[in-house]
Amino acid sequence: MLRKPLVLLCAAALMSVGVAHAQPALSSVIDAPLGLLNPEERRLLSPQLDVGPVLLVDLNPAELPAIVLAARVHASPAQVAQVLTHPEGYPRFMPALDRVHVESRRGAQLAYEWSWRLAVFTLRGRNVMTTLPGSARRGYRIDVRATGGDLGVGRMTWRIHPDPAGSFVIFSSRLDMRDANWVSGRLERGGRSVNRTINIALATVMLMGTQREAERLAGYERPAAASHASPMAVADIDLDALTPLLARGDLAFFHMRGELLDDVTVAGRMLTTVDPVRRVMEDPVAFSRSLVNGAHAEILEESAEGSLFSWGISLPLVGVTGRMRLSRDDGAVLIEGVSGALAHGRWRFDTHRFPSGEACVYGVGRFDPRETSALVRTLIGDDAYFAHGLTAAMQIMVVRSIRIRALRRVAEQRAASQ
Repeated sequence: MLRKPLVLLCAAALMSVGVAHAQPALSSVIDAPLGLLNPEERRLLSPQLDVGPVLLVDLNPAELPAIVLAARVHASPAQVAQVLTHPEGYPRFMPALDRVHVESRRGAQLAYEWSWRLAVFTLRGRNVMTTLPGSARRGYRIDVRATGGDLGVGRMTWRIHPDPAGSFVIFSSRLDMRDANWVSGRLERGGRSVNRTINIALATVMLMGTQREAERLAGYERPAAASHASPMAVADIDLDALTPLLARGDLAFFHMRGELLDDVTVAGRMLTTVDPVRRVMEDPVAFSRSLVNGAHAEILEESAEGSLFSWGISLPLVGVTGRMRLSRDDGAVLIEGVSGALAHGRWRFDTHRFPSGEACVYGVGRFDPRETSALVRTLIGDDAYFAHGLTAAMQIMVVRSIRIRALRRVAEQRAASQ
């Protein structure tokens, strides 16, 4: 039994950054409020939701982060609620979820068991769902409590709001897998990164699957996607206007082309000024370690084209290596894969200064997590939504890693001056 969760957690750890944190009590994690989105926040994010889902990852360091994922669905709130409140139908539109067995239904509450089959293993668990009273005018709320299994315990909330396009759907979750099994407990000693990555991947699978199924039932057909991806560009966002959301957490914007994910734009406040952040971003070794968790890097060549460096990860099962090039373009930091893992990856990051003087890092990345290792490629299989979730998780990881390294440098300089 141990080998199955080991594969998932090692693969997830590859896509995240590990920094030690104090572990809150289990009961406080389960019962802590799950953030949703208020009307003003929904208004601010509305233009981006025409392009793809939007992800918010809590910044609160005192708790395991809550994952908030929102999407616009071209189906009525009642149709979305109908899909969600019949979990026995989930395997139709969540390919990895191969079995759901409803154990009991008592009024607004039902309990069900599930099994999630990926290419190399199967996970199992048990959930209890409660549907709160709702209507087409007010929308619907569905609460789910994970009571045990291979993904641990936690809570999930669906909020379905009426929207001119049909529905504005928000999925929020916090799963605590530290005590799910022996392996997850050992890995989580390194921090909350494994939890965060799996929460993001699962949220993406569940929300995008629900979106497509509800739209299918509503008879909505998405416009045909363009045959070629548009040039990679940062999403057109007003960072100053998004300050209230960025005070809550880091944001990621999915740029979808039909069912395909072209790239992910990410933004996060740095809790310090621009200068120490730029020093991290413009250092090829420091930035490469932010780009991929656990990476060691070595500069191979400095030229007019930029800094060519090799990087590698020495982890059991998922050890990978590659070469990348860091360059600068009008103040932005560009990273492009050259060979090895993530050879086709492209990233562009820059800084923004808020009126308060605090720095914000924002950027865009286009890459395929299947390029990291054969194990991750096998893990993802044919589940495109799982791959989309890993892509967004890695973008969030980069911003968080830059913030951690910048704050660490500030603390070291302060200590040295004293």
